[in-house]
Amino acid sequence: MTDMPEGGRQAAHVLLDAVSAWSADADAATNASVVQLAIERLNEIGAVTATLDEADGLHVNITNLVGGALVTMTWLIRQLSLTATAERDEVIVTAREFLDEDT
Repeated sequence: MTDMPEGGRQAAHVLLDAVSAWSADADAATNASVVQLAIERLNEIGAVTATLDEADGLHVNITNLVGGALVTMTWLIRQLSLTATAERDEVIVTAREFLDEDT
């Protein structure tokens, strides 16, 4: 178990739910629907909160969402680097290349 706030842990689980709901065999509409359903749970757990201050300034807190995502990504990158016998930085560069494909 990693040392993270409960909200971050729950947010990480919701993100994994969204990933597991997506299917390469499903059409785009189905995937969008099931992923959206999973992500709606982020509201239920308070992964993102918004508050108004006395001057009606909006403050959005995404700490739980980002924290959960970062801890999960860090763990996954570490696991992939061990499995692929690649350096951590190589895995990150490959992920960046994937993100920038066709841009």
